[in-house]
Amino acid sequence: MSRILVTGAGGFVGAAVADLAAREGHTVTALVRNPAGQRIAALAERCDIAVADLADGSVADVIAQVRPDIVIHSAWEGVGGPNRAGDVQLDNIRTTVALLDSAIAAGVGRFVGIGSQAEYGRHDRRIDESAATEPFLLYGAAKLSAYHLTRQRAAEAGVSFAWLRLFSPYGPGDNPNWLIPSVATQILAGHAPRTSAGTQKWDYLHIADVAQGTLAAALTQSAQGAFNLSSGRAIAVRTIVENIRDLACPGLDLRFGDIPFGPNQIMHLEGDCSRLTAATGWTPQIAIEDGLVTVVDALRQAA
Repeated sequence: MSRILVTGAGGFVGAAVADLAAREGHTVTALVRNPAGQRIAALAERCDIAVADLADGSVADVIAQVRPDIVIHSAWEGVGGPNRAGDVQLDNIRTTVALLDSAIAAGVGRFVGIGSQAEYGRHDRRIDESAATEPFLLYGAAKLSAYHLTRQRAAEAGVSFAWLRLFSPYGPGDNPNWLIPSVATQILAGHAPRTSAGTQKWDYLHIADVAQGTLAAALTQSAQGAFNLSSGRAIAVRTIVENIRDLACPGLDLRFGDIPFGPNQIMHLEGDCSRLTAATGWTPQIAIEDGLVTVVDALRQAA
């Protein structure tokens, strides 16, 4: 078993990864900035909680004390909203590189970064890791920059390295403002959500599969470089909304097309995850139809 440090463990993805690693018997340090976060109490039952802010360098002391075998870097500021195009993305590059430098100094053997499909930009097709990386938001550009910088530094230091380009995660406990939980909450209340035409096809990966894929990559020393972490299947947003309606409020009349597509709307986002499967043996297990059941059930129980 390994000593694993997970940054961003108070977030949706980081918490799921830390929890799974601990459940599978690894010694996990969950690095959080806010110990009062809603996910922290549950994590504290299985993980050591370390409080530090990547922006002030205090994480170096934590890593030096914990001396993990593996660092999984999930923390990232400005994932949603206007900050995706803000200067906080430049800070993310700096803190990611500083984190790796601290890990190298502490003798960490493996570094796994959580990247994003946004690094690819717009392709409107199924994409593998050979696709051109042409991000059109600062968020994607910062993720891509962090990938190149950490990959190079890790290679120079002899540290095993993987970068996971995550396609849209979803599941119970997700940010309520994202599409699936927002639509599900409105439909459970008996309200038809305002949506686009819903003809865009999107690749959604259930949070349980996200955690399994991330941990598989972290534990496979031979898995080197960039990998798509995706379901490998694109489904029309309209179909997703209709499936949620059938689960949450059957018979509710839906309206599509109230919201126009933006100028950079990607109409087909689908990640080929076969490279990660070949390297680690991981495959996604939860089809979107089954995953939506877990979302609706969790929201219904929380109401």
